[in-house]
Amino acid sequence: MISISRLLCDAIGPGDTLRYGNQDRAASENKPSRPIVVWNCTRRCNLRCIHCYSSAGSQDPPEMLDTKEAKTFIDDLADFGVPVLLFSGGEPLLRKDIFDLADFARSRGIRTVLSTNGTLITRDEAQRIRDVGFAEAGISLDGIGQKNDLFRGKDGAYEAALQGIRNCV
Repeated sequence: MISISRLLCDAIGPGDTLRYGNQDRAASENKPSRPIVVWNCTRRCNLRCIHCYSSAGSQDPPEMLDTKEAKTFIDDLADFGVPVLLFSGGEPLLRKDIFDLADFARSRGIRTVLSTNGTLITRDEAQRIRDVGFAEAGISLDGIGQKNDLFRGKDGAYEAALQGIRNCV
């Protein structure tokens, strides 16, 4: 998602125009002056990854932000000058208001990025991802075939993620 080469080595990569804008300037001049925020906007997930750091499950805990609270949070990020908001989780596509929140963030001048396991991306969802203007959608894979499924805790997760990728192109 975020170019490690760029962050660690100050090197420009092929996708950096999309991520950071104008490449005519030195890489260090293009780096955002404010922090990029990775927001685990839900702890719900349709997979059971063995490496999950967010303790994702089938339900959100009661303390998760509702839509109004989430928009207040996004307003605060915009006021702080945050240039990029990466929606993560859990699985952010399980959040019913994800597209509304992404659209709201963009209206406040924040570039939006989606980090997803890809298994829920139908053709319609892929179109919604494009329409709302996510600058990038990262789809996670942890191996090929059964190896990915083992890490993801669900048979068929690899093929479902590949279908999600196909639906995006």
